[in-house]
Amino acid sequence: MTTPPKTFGLDATFHHRSHIADRIDAVTRSLSGWPAHRIAGEIDDIRRAATEHGLATVAHLAHVLENRLGEADGAITARPFLEAMRDAVHLDTGDGTKGSADMSGLYLAALGQRFHG
Repeated sequence: MTTPPKTFGLDATFHHRSHIADRIDAVTRSLSGWPAHRIAGEIDDIRRAATEHGLATVAHLAHVLENRLGEADGAITARPFLEAMRDAVHLDTGDGTKGSADMSGLYLAALGQRFHG
């Protein structure tokens, strides 16, 4: 994993979100060629980066996906979670406000309905 350059303020926030979104896209493109343990390692890296940069929804989805990868074929299970994580990169404000938590909660509830019916 390469370390993104140091930036400040809104530029830093945008940079970190963009970097995480790019990593999610790379994993999504590589699903059919990678074994489940490689996908899990990449998801773990994304989860840690999301946690470090205040993207709680992305981190939560990554955590759930890591657990699911052991239950089924990685490529089949991973795609909807990766798509949701990619969307959540731009949803999370990472500012710790009640509005941010409310939006994350609503998004996760909607995903729960979509994934579980």
